[in-house]
This record gives sequence, C-alpha cells and structure tokens, in this order.
Amino acid sequence: MTKLAQLQTNFIHDCLSGTLTADNTLMAKDLNTQLISAQGLMGIYQHSAIANITNSLSLSYPVIEKLVGKDFFQVMCKPYIVKHWPNSGNMDDYGMYFSSFLAEFEQVKHLSYLEDVAQLEWLFHQSSLANDTSFFDWTRLAKVPSSETITFLLSPSVSMMSSTMPVDKIWLMNQMNAPENVELSLDGDCDTFIVLFRQGLKTEMMTVDESEFTFLQSIAKGLDFEATIESAKAVDANIAIDYCLKQYIELGIISGFSI
Repeated sequence: MTKLAQLQTNFIHDCLSGTLTADNTLMAKDLNTQLISAQGLMGIYQHSAIANITNSLSLSYPVIEKLVGKDFFQVMCKPYIVKHWPNSGNMDDYGMYFSSFLAEFEQVKHLSYLEDVAQLEWLFHQSSLANDTSFFDWTRLAKVPSSETITFLLSPSVSMMSSTMPVDKIWLMNQMNAPENVELSLDGDCDTFIVLFRQGLKTEMMTVDESEFTFLQSIAKGLDFEATIESAKAVDANIAIDYCLKQYIELGIISGFSI
C-alpha cells in the first residue's frame, strides 16, 4: 500500500498534470477503477481543484478579471496555478505572485498596465486582512520631551506602491458606480503614488505626491522623525510636515510611535 505522504504527492501531481492518460496518472494503482478509469476519476478532482483555486483568484483580482474577461481570466489562471500551487488550505494568502506572472504571460504582455493593477489589487486584499490597531495616543505624544528621538509607526493595514501607470484611475473605473468621464492616458509617463489603509472594515485608497510618499516610506523603513523629514524635504523642500503628520494620524495611517 502506498504511504500517505506519497499518496498526497501523487494526488497533487495528477491534479497539475494537464491531460491525464493511463501512463501519467500516478494514482491509478490506488484507485478502484471498476466503473471509471483512473484518469476519469482524477480528472474530476483536477477540474474541481483548479476551479476552486481560480475562484479564489477571482475574489482577489476582480478588476483583472473584468479587464480581460471572465473566460480568458479562467484560462489564464490555470498555468499560474500549475506554477504556484497553494501551500496550504488557507486561500487568504494565495495569489501573491499573480502580478509578476501577468508581466510574463505572453498573451497579455502588450497590456503593460495589468501587472501594476494586479499589484494594487493584491495590496487591497492584504490590507483587508491586516490586524486592527489602537487609536493614536496624542496625550502620550504631548508628554515626550523635545530631546527624545521619536520614530512613528504605520498601521498594519497600510500598503504603498508607485507606478508609471494611472492604476488608481483604472481601478476606480472598474468599480460599481464608477465616476464618468475619467481622463486616462496609458503612455507610461504618469507617476502615481498610492497609499492604502483600512478604516473600520473598508480599505481606502488615496493618491499622494512624491514627497508625501517618501515621508510615509521613510516611516515604513523605521527611520526616526528627523531622518523622515530630511528624506521628504529632499524631494520637496516645501512639504508641509506638520499638516502631513496631523492628517496621517487622523486617518489612522500613522498609528503610534516609539522613543
């Protein structure tokens, strides 16, 4: 009798083997084939497994599915699934490499914006699953001596990305009740800086300028406040630091600090 570990390996192999034949169905000797052939039985599991994983990708990447069409999305998912089989039964963490897969998938290489739209959707997905955070302690901040070095902290739900494509507009145009008459250029010369964060159960998206993006990136890297200011001012000497700090704390993007 085949050991359990080998059975599991053979089962996954058959689910990922494409067209099953009598020669490549590894589960054949362990199945009752009196009524249905081994490839017929494993074909049922293969179809079901790929359909379920494809549905998970559809939930994480609804805009990509809308942009390429449902039928093509399903066709496109199969080679991704074969290359990146789930590591666990928890599908919340599945789909991380979909954006890089799209960049190399021959049939959509000419749609250069897809990779960044997929990256944006993955960040939305991750933000929605992030841990909640406590409210910012203004009273504690007010008591910090001016001689202390402060390092601000971002909320766990915060994600950031930059793109040369207007991916924020592409995403918005593919939502329910999307705004009309949105101007869109896909020339690849539109620098876009995006911050995602969750308020309650809803993930919000905002676009910022490069200096504010650098400000938040510096915090994400663990730089202290003085170094964060220097980094932001190197991009734009006129950035309103006080306004940025107050705004990001009130929005819950900055959730705490350490000294």
